[in-house]
Amino acid sequence: MDGNRFQEEAGRKFMKRDLKALQQEMFDVVIIGGGITGACLCHDAALRGMRVALVEKGDFGGFTSSSSSKLIHGGIRYLPTGQFWKVRESSEERAVFHNIAPHLTRMLPFVVPTFSGGLMKGRAALMAGLLLYEAIGWGLNERIRDPSKKVPNSRFVGKHELTSRFPLLGRLEGLSGAYVLYESHMMSSERMTLAFLKTACRNGAVAANYVRAVDFLRANGKAVVGVVAEDVPTGQRFEIHGRIVANAAGPHIPFINDLLPELRLKKRPSGYSKGVHLVTRQILPDHALTLTTRKKIEGVITRGGRHVFIIPWRHRSLIGTTDVPFSGNLDDVRVTEADILDFIDDLNACLPGLDLCAQDIHYAWAGLYPLMVREIKPDTYQGTGEYQIVDHEKQDGIQGIVTVFGAKYTTARRVAEKAAERISAKIGKLKRFRTSRSVPLAGGDMGDVNQTRRHVQRLYGDRLEPEIIDHLFFLYGTEMHDVIRYGAKNPMLLERLCDGLPTIGAEVVYAADQEMALTLSDIVFRRTDWVTAGHPGKEALERAADLAKRCLGWDEARMKAEMVRVEKAFEVIRSIRKEELR
Repeated sequence: MDGNRFQEEAGRKFMKRDLKALQQEMFDVVIIGGGITGACLCHDAALRGMRVALVEKGDFGGFTSSSSSKLIHGGIRYLPTGQFWKVRESSEERAVFHNIAPHLTRMLPFVVPTFSGGLMKGRAALMAGLLLYEAIGWGLNERIRDPSKKVPNSRFVGKHELTSRFPLLGRLEGLSGAYVLYESHMMSSERMTLAFLKTACRNGAVAANYVRAVDFLRANGKAVVGVVAEDVPTGQRFEIHGRIVANAAGPHIPFINDLLPELRLKKRPSGYSKGVHLVTRQILPDHALTLTTRKKIEGVITRGGRHVFIIPWRHRSLIGTTDVPFSGNLDDVRVTEADILDFIDDLNACLPGLDLCAQDIHYAWAGLYPLMVREIKPDTYQGTGEYQIVDHEKQDGIQGIVTVFGAKYTTARRVAEKAAERISAKIGKLKRFRTSRSVPLAGGDMGDVNQTRRHVQRLYGDRLEPEIIDHLFFLYGTEMHDVIRYGAKNPMLLERLCDGLPTIGAEVVYAADQEMALTLSDIVFRRTDWVTAGHPGKEALERAADLAKRCLGWDEARMKAEMVRVEKAFEVIRSIRKEELR
């Protein structure tokens, strides 16, 4: 991309919270839920020329979609269960993500140890599995436009080379070597979700966070013709009218559908599993590591217990995940001390010498995964990646409503594409204007990642440190110019908010001014996801809060309340570390 086009692209505005438009317009489709499935559906429907509205009761991507390992995986996890079609599906979607959001994705080498004395953990078995995996994905690399985003081939590393590079692995009993395979990891799943919504808004969609769908609108006592919505900050209720309502509220789908007792799912979740992720001191700097825990996994052929991943991320390690049955209020999902300490014990048991302790934990999060099984087994991974698209007119005789129940971040775009095709057929909008498989997301319109990266380093090298430029580029892509331009009037906004981290003040202003951030938590957890690598310190947080206060018109009391909410997210970390975060 040349410099002029880069700045032209970056100068566009995408998102404004317009409740009047929600009330006054007639929409083709009204989407409930602003997680990754709802965001992808909003994007795909808007590309087809539909008039789209989306409401999210919290912040965009603030629930399940932000609580993952941030992997766009190629589907290798489905090999043990024999779901080869899902392997291909996942690998195809990985290629799509690399084309439409090249700045937010990176290929990361994963070390998968092999062992002597055990058939399924040995080199031959893993080699056979990887050959099958790569055969299923044959031809997909050719679909990735940028050569630097293609998936490298896997390779075997002998024990001597492996332990010389990663001495910690030498303590694994029976180690014979490892395969290194490559998977795609997101720089920020929060900004990926947001990018789908920003692109949808650029194409005419109207989206609003902190708007709760509290009821369905009915016509003649039967057909659904919209929703009754509530503006969460004010409590004001209003109507949003649409020809089709799409329930894409993730784990909350059954509870929303229960507003109409006639609505049924093909499979109602039998329960939910809570997955906990830890952000720790850095364990491996440039490779991810796959480990086998004592926990069980369901499958026809397995390599032992449930796998966890130790992934280098933000000069830390991101480790996930657990699988613990969850019962209770879905809005009360949180990480407990027991979650963290039990996970630490599991990790230390499967990697001798790791010696992870409470002082190594910088942050933790938990998300929910719906289970479609007859019997929920504690400490057993039972995920299948099943999704559902239900036309309730055909199934239940209720016109005007569909349910879109996704299962995985990786395949959310494909699920949304299938749902949009069905909705388009129902309302007569059959012409596809553009395809979500190829249209770049906001910030992702670049022909060559490395070339564009070099361009922005030259463009801003006299004003910003290289680390800050890279940070902005890999989070915002071609939108980074919009962030940097806030420093033209106030150069202090181009300074770091705290030593050691590349986040700058302009990002806070940009989030509040152009990305519909309404709270400090929106800004620091989901627009910049600055503090997810650990507490940045009280002074830095106060600087961010003061900038947000000026942009959003808060008084002093509101600013302090916002800081308290952010600090609350670190209570469990303080508790296990038994010290104040300074």
